[in-house]
Formats: sequence, C-alpha cells, structure tokens
Amino acid sequence: MARQPERGVSALTDDTHPVPIPLTVSDNRNVVLTGFMGTGKTTVGRLLATRLGYTFVDTDHVLQDRHGSIASIFATQGEAAFRQLERGLATELAGRSRLVISTGGRMMLDPANVTALSDNGRVFCLVATPEQIFGRVLRDADGPVRPLLSAADPRERIVELLAERRDGYGRFPQLRTDDLTPAAIAEQLAGFATVDPKRFAVGGPSGGYDYCVGIGVLPCVRQLVGINGPVVLVTSDDIAERYGPSFGPVDLIIELPNGPASRTLASVQQVYDALLAVDADRTATIISLGGSIIGDVAGFAAATYLGGLNLVHCPTDLFAMLDTSIGGNVGLDLPQGNNRLGLHKQPKAVIADVATLQTVPPQEFTAGLAEVVKLALLGGGDLIGMVEAVGGRRDRQLPRELDDLHAMVTRAIEMKIDISRDDPVGQRRRALLQLGHIFADAFEHVAGDSLLPGEALATGLIAAARLSVLVGEAKPDVADRVEELVSLIGLGPATIMASKRDPDKVLDAMQRDNNRLSGPARFILLRDIGAAFEADHVARSDVRAVLAGL
Repeated sequence: MARQPERGVSALTDDTHPVPIPLTVSDNRNVVLTGFMGTGKTTVGRLLATRLGYTFVDTDHVLQDRHGSIASIFATQGEAAFRQLERGLATELAGRSRLVISTGGRMMLDPANVTALSDNGRVFCLVATPEQIFGRVLRDADGPVRPLLSAADPRERIVELLAERRDGYGRFPQLRTDDLTPAAIAEQLAGFATVDPKRFAVGGPSGGYDYCVGIGVLPCVRQLVGINGPVVLVTSDDIAERYGPSFGPVDLIIELPNGPASRTLASVQQVYDALLAVDADRTATIISLGGSIIGDVAGFAAATYLGGLNLVHCPTDLFAMLDTSIGGNVGLDLPQGNNRLGLHKQPKAVIADVATLQTVPPQEFTAGLAEVVKLALLGGGDLIGMVEAVGGRRDRQLPRELDDLHAMVTRAIEMKIDISRDDPVGQRRRALLQLGHIFADAFEHVAGDSLLPGEALATGLIAAARLSVLVGEAKPDVADRVEELVSLIGLGPATIMASKRDPDKVLDAMQRDNNRLSGPARFILLRDIGAAFEADHVARSDVRAVLAGL
C-alpha cells in the first residue's frame, strides 16, 4: 500500500539535490519524556533539566495554570477539548529549544503531538510496573487529580490502560524506572539525549557511506544524512504504525506486508508502481525502515528505478543492523530458493536506532543475537564478553541494559564494517562472514517460513564448528565453546532439527545453493575462536555426518 502522509507532503519532482551536512545532532534539541502516570516523568524531568541546563516544562501543569484543573476541564468541556488543548501546547513547545518536557500520559499517543514534538526533540518513554505506578500515584498528593483512575478498582484500571497504550508507548526508547533512583535515570538520559550517534565510515567501489548507531535517533534521520529532496519511506505495515508518527516528515509511504513472502519481485513491483504513480524522479531518496526483508526490497528498487535512487537504511532489528545493512548486497527470493536474485547497492547512509530493539518480539530478538555470536566467533576479544553479559538478559528497558545493548551492537557493527570495509563485494576477507550461513541457508529452505534466519544461523554455527573438529582443524573444546555461546542466547540444534531430521534434504538444498556440494566444496571453518578460514576441500560424507549428528 502506498500513501502520501498528511504532513510534509511535497511534489516528488523537486529538482533540489541532497546536500551532505555534518553528522551531528544539535544539543539544543528538546528532550521529551512520555509514559504512564506515576513513572517519574516530572521528578526525572526536573533533575534532567538541571543536569543539562535546560528549562523544565510539565505540560499538565501548564494546562492547569492556563485553563484550570484537568478534572474540571474533563467535567465541563470533555476529554476531546482537553486533547485539543494538548495539541496546541505541543505545537507551541515544538517551536522552542533547550526544553525538557514532561508530557501527560496520553499526550504522545496522539500522532499529531508526536509529529510536532519529535521534529525538534528526542522522545523517551519511562515505564514501571502497575504496582509501582499505583503506589506512586497514591503518594502523589500534590499532583493533579487523575480522572482516568476514577474506577472501582484503580489497580485493575492501571493494568487495562497500560495494555491499551503498549503499542503507542512502544514507538519510543523505553527506560524502566522501578529499580533505579530518579537521579540515576536522569544521568542515563543525559547521555542518551546529548551524545551524538557513534559514526563509522564504510568504504565501497562507488565511494563510502556513513553508518551511525545511537539511541532515540529515528526522528533525526534527515539531519543526520542531509536529505533536502523528497523522501519515500518503504516499510512494513506494523513498523509504519509503530514508528511512522515519530519518524519525521516524509513525502510518500509505501507499506508492505510483514514477513518472508514480501521478499520478492512482486514487492519490488509494488514499490515501482507507487513511485510511478507520483511521477518520482531521480532526486528522490528511498529510506527503508524495518528488517532485512524491507531493506532488500527497498534496496533492489532503489538500485533499479530510473537507473538508481539514493538509499538510506534504518534497520529496526538486530539481524538487519548487522547483516543486510552493511556491505550493500541486496537479494530477493524465488520459489526455487532464497537469495536467487541479487545485486549490489550501496546506501547513502545507515542509521541504526538501538531503541527499536526494545519492541522486537523476544523470538526475533533472540534470533538476531545469532549474528552477534557469529561476529564474536570471527573476531573474538571484547565482543565475546559482551555477548556473555547481554545474551542471557531479556529486559531491554532498564537504562543499564539499554546502555549495554547499545555498546554490544555498536561493537558488533564496528567489527562487521572492519571485515567488509576493503571487500565490499565479498571476494576476499568478507567471505569469512559466511561462517554458518552455508548450513543456515539450506536449513531455511528445508524448513520454509517456520524458521527465522537467526535461528537457522545459530545451528549453522554449531554445524560449522563440529565440521571443523571432524576434519581435524579444531580441537573439540572449540565446538563446545560455540555451543555454549549459542545456548546462552537461547538457541541451538533443537530449534530447527526437531521436525527436519533428514540430512539428505539439507544436502539437496545445499546443492542448489551457490556453494555446491556436487564435488569438493568450500566452507568457512574455525581453527579457534577468532581464527576462521576458508576450507577448499570438504567431503560430502563429512557434511552429512555433521547433519546426522545434529
């Protein structure tokens, strides 16, 4: 589905050209705190404003000072009138800078307010358990009356409201406030809100591009990249609903269904049709917002429409951040197998907002960690320790967890870029990045849509390690270490082999892959952690023995 957003619409025949600007986020941007009542927005906001030297604004207090109590507005004018007052205040505050803004609990659930306040601000959501919220609201005797808690059972009402607002709050970086002091949360926020994204330079045959990774940077994409021309956002329907309002103004949104079925020429044709419908020319920039599938479809379209458009990737899951967004390779699936169509399209930039990982479903997040494990096996060193520290955690909302997650993802991206930098088309050192993938691609083909790429890769890494031992290149403890890391993130052979135990089916899928097994085949194997190599001769019988062992 393609649509022109209500905001920021301009003709797609604009003859201006993108002018690069320094990769930076102005320290004058506002910091906006959202979240349910009782999560600490006012207390933390005041401390944060003092820490940054900003002015603190509490939107509920401003509205009460101007129009009377919130309860009286609800009683005399109704909730709709109050929400309209919030919209007016959001527009007013968006025109100012160097503010820390604490918003009412529903204010940032309104897309109009999100658009207004995100344009000159970075939004963070504070969260807490229903029990914590209830206790804080009871203690807040001096705060505004809470009309939405006028219920027979306030605790139950809090649970209901949190469930209703989960998706709305989920579009912003979330910080849990249960176990930390307000001062500690403010200190963490100060780092997230004012530190520029980490920037890496990625080389390539047609010039380089920037990859930057940060927290809460999606609203800053235009500024980070320097896009002055029309913007076409290619995304999935679920991601568009979650992040669209806070992404920033775009000229055209093309929404594709979420899932592997979209990674086809038919989806690329859908992008072509939408571009042609608005007479898009070569001044347009395509931005992919989503996972690997969206990145591949957007990249394929950007590479081929009118001979090529500028492309910016904004990956929202781990696998996309670490795999398809780096190196410029894009691929599509055919009924005969995955990745049968491919080409090379370098982006103009990649912007990875680690905060989006907070809303990735647990199964997908865990699968994405397999790519981090692969990079840790290739590079060893500090990334191994980061995997061990972060891999077993499941709470991505505490500031320290988000900070550690950001550090791990940043280090993994740096390592992937280091491997890819001088080998953009995968002919030399970059071939090592295929560790585990020769097995994984076959697993995916045999399992169909029931298997995520990261789940297949996790077992592919184990298979590659066992094959390394079987052919005498590695000691058994190397394979044990690989299985230990894969197990730590919650994956392993049982993930995919429970219903797909026939090694010959996997071997047949491998024969259809680019790395054929009709004769001696090349595999990426390990001599030790951090010591991968390309094996020129691997017997089919050894591969089958490993598959049977799984």
